[in-house]
Amino acid sequence: MKSEAAPTPAIATRSGRLQGEVVDGVHRFLGIPYAEPPFGPRRWLSPTHRSRWEGVMPATRYGAICPQTGGNIDGSPAEGEDCLNLNVWTPDPSTQGLPVMVWAHGGGQVSGSGASSLNDGTHFAKAGVVLLTCNRRLGAEGYLYLEEHFGDGTGPGNLGIQDLICVLEWVAENIRHFGGDPDNVTLFGESGGGAATQAVVATPGAEGLLHRAIVQSGGHAAQRADTANEVARHVLDMLAIKPGDIDTLRQVPWAKLVGLYGSLQQLDGVGQPQVYLPVIGEHMPHHPVDAPFEGMGLDVDCLIGTCRDEMGLFGASLPGLEGSVLHQRAKRVVDAAGVSWDEVMSGYEDARPNLDRDAIFSAILGDMWFRVPSIRIAEGHARHASANTFMYLFEWESPLRGATHALDIMVFGNGLPFAMLAGDADHERTATYMRDAWRRFAAEGSPSLPGYAWPSYGDRRETMSISESPTVLEDPYKSEFALLRKVITSNWQRLGL
Repeated sequence: MKSEAAPTPAIATRSGRLQGEVVDGVHRFLGIPYAEPPFGPRRWLSPTHRSRWEGVMPATRYGAICPQTGGNIDGSPAEGEDCLNLNVWTPDPSTQGLPVMVWAHGGGQVSGSGASSLNDGTHFAKAGVVLLTCNRRLGAEGYLYLEEHFGDGTGPGNLGIQDLICVLEWVAENIRHFGGDPDNVTLFGESGGGAATQAVVATPGAEGLLHRAIVQSGGHAAQRADTANEVARHVLDMLAIKPGDIDTLRQVPWAKLVGLYGSLQQLDGVGQPQVYLPVIGEHMPHHPVDAPFEGMGLDVDCLIGTCRDEMGLFGASLPGLEGSVLHQRAKRVVDAAGVSWDEVMSGYEDARPNLDRDAIFSAILGDMWFRVPSIRIAEGHARHASANTFMYLFEWESPLRGATHALDIMVFGNGLPFAMLAGDADHERTATYMRDAWRRFAAEGSPSLPGYAWPSYGDRRETMSISESPTVLEDPYKSEFALLRKVITSNWQRLGL
């Protein structure tokens, strides 16, 4: 039976007053604008904090989501230009000092939103957390690199990351009014959101705004100015717009830029490894994977991990993995490690004798995309940071796809993503364990729970296996680490990854 909604008290923020709803004992505020619409004269510029409004704004419905270059995959609200909005769930705005968790949605920087039903924050709020979800610019609007064609400050190639930082600034200014502690903020995300979380850590403008980070299955790739500039040149050629004519570019309907995405994907070698990614440059001077080795985020507690069978989802949704962008990226990582593909195949066969060659191939792709960069981040953070480092390996198995990519979104307690592909199964115990561990980490900097001590990641590479029966593993990737040591211990920016 659906709970009836009652109005919340009006909440005062820096930009104006809001009124949300109380549903099932949780106060929720939806569609709160945190920045001005990033279109018209503000298109391809850094976000501008929302100007003040008069009266009390109703915050009972999700706002428009940002244009989806990769397609609106989760049935969220319609796309629109006034899309930089966020959502808050809190147990009680009159409370003080609750831990704050800000969710960065997945979608490979081209799709997704803060309005997915899977990311509803009700269960976190009931556990004593102030939970935020948000939208950020995606695809061309967020990552088209235009500075070399239109001057500094226009299209720096990481506006989606700047939007997340703007959300954190909103939290710093306003979250006390929702019961949250601005000095205890955790940014967390999965897949593209995990990558975006680490990119925020690697961005100097985020310093002091977050205190903990949870990085779930981040595909930690970055664009260089030269490859990003090539993407922009193709876009301008397709639109017949000359460099410098920013007014004409700003008048192009966003749907037209969305429509170019398929053509850009077909161009050989354009974008490394994807068309739209955060760009290494003035705002993000280091590759996100190298951040801890460059002294960034060392005061931020880090919880990082991946799913054991990442490629299970992609194998079900793509025509084939061999020759795909996933395969191409994996080969680049293997080449950077200074070993051959055959050597890696042989090494994985020795380490995982229970898998056939197809499963070994999928495991390598998943590890090169997600596990290897995550291990590098954990290694750097554990070695150099004053803050805590923890690592996990998600091993809860779905009936059809194993422990595949995105299943760890079960942490929200709202069901399994892609359940039709993965096969539904009882996951409540694992989801509850994860949510309790995530909440504990956000509150205290450690995910340890009674009966489930979670040691810090150190010389023995202690890793928590997340499943029906969580277990601590010691150096679970020992043989793979030895095989791929160079790429785990070397600077990715110099390696060209």
